[in-house]
Amino acid sequence: MAELTGVDLSTHLISILAEFRATETIYGYPKRKFYLGYPGLDFSVDFHDRRAATVLGPASGPHTQLAQNILLSFLGGARIMELKTVQIKDLLEIPRPCIDVRNIGFNVEWSQELRLEDSLREYQVAWILLKFLEELELLGIPRGDPFYRTVFDISVGYDLAGISSPPVHDWLERIINAEADIARILAELPDSFGHLKKLNIDPHIAGSATLSTFHGCPRDEIEAIVQHLIREHGLHVIVKMNPTLAGYDFVEKTLHEDLGYEHIKLDRHAFEEDLQFDEAIAMMKRLREFAAQHGKRVGAKFTNTLVVHNNQNIFKDEVMYLSGAPLHVISMNLMHRFRTAMGDDFHCSFSAGISKHNFVDAVRCNLRPVTTCTDLLKTGGYTRLADYLKNLKEAMEKTGAANMEEFIIRSAEPEHCQDVHQAGAANARRIVPTLAENPRCHY
Repeated sequence: MAELTGVDLSTHLISILAEFRATETIYGYPKRKFYLGYPGLDFSVDFHDRRAATVLGPASGPHTQLAQNILLSFLGGARIMELKTVQIKDLLEIPRPCIDVRNIGFNVEWSQELRLEDSLREYQVAWILLKFLEELELLGIPRGDPFYRTVFDISVGYDLAGISSPPVHDWLERIINAEADIARILAELPDSFGHLKKLNIDPHIAGSATLSTFHGCPRDEIEAIVQHLIREHGLHVIVKMNPTLAGYDFVEKTLHEDLGYEHIKLDRHAFEEDLQFDEAIAMMKRLREFAAQHGKRVGAKFTNTLVVHNNQNIFKDEVMYLSGAPLHVISMNLMHRFRTAMGDDFHCSFSAGISKHNFVDAVRCNLRPVTTCTDLLKTGGYTRLADYLKNLKEAMEKTGAANMEEFIIRSAEPEHCQDVHQAGAANARRIVPTLAENPRCHY
């Protein structure tokens, strides 16, 4: 089976311009589905110390590895891009097939399919292409408009030895400040793009990282990695939590009794070996203090995929990883329980079974970003994103809200409307208990 291969910036640019002139599409994405903003509505949010034009993003996954994937996400309205996880072991043999999304999602794919240097170049090329899109005003939006504000969030794994190794250390430094690499890439453009070769592009591509660790990774190791990323690289850090944190009994009841997925067999050992809930709360409280001392922020992402036994005939591995609708119910419950323990203002990002049907309610819960993976692997691909923001527009209009903070606050009961954090938590208390009753989440 063919492996992923990136192409150079010139090829991307020539292809985009020619295709758009000929068919008003970009990488096959039709103009009629482009997200072009909605007058009078501000979807923008703060993400650590940066501002993004929408709360929506693609989750770190197979579809955020190549430059064109990221550009396609932008066309659909995504503005917080969770880049595919990179690690020191970049010569992996990825089994084929590695993903099954006939209904819910299963996969045995967990890391980048490119070499480290190739992944870095894809992300840098994507960053440059987004700046070109703005400079050329190809979408009809004037350059400089807040519409273009996009955040790249690194995803890195999986242990301290790998993350602190010279190759990954260098990789991180070159995406935090890509000045030399961007200059080199721009210099490769043909002279016919002379005006773009001289474009002043912000080299600070990323200022935050989401940490992904293996199942069973000890608490001390996770804590040490977060401290390393903050101290050595000056990054804000979000820790991706595993759904096993919710506990075996809760997950089994939710999956089997509440949602009817009785054929999915859980791995009890994974629940016993993984980080435990109280342990995670104590760790994140310590890390919040450590980050504050360094002028940075920490948060948690809900959640990673759920490890289950492979009882199907698609993959050869003994275990596989569950995503999609049932994970949404489990992860939203875990998020709400975790944030309740940490405090309403604790930063939570979310990615588990997000679709156009539940995106708006996740936004009401003051989660940022709200990202999707499994849904983008289904028919329509990135064009499915258009309905996410269309639904958000309609919901905001119903509440009379003009921006995200107003929307979250106005979605809450009046007694919980003092601030956006309190309102988000109140909305979660109302929304989360009803999720298991939603037929869309049932087998």
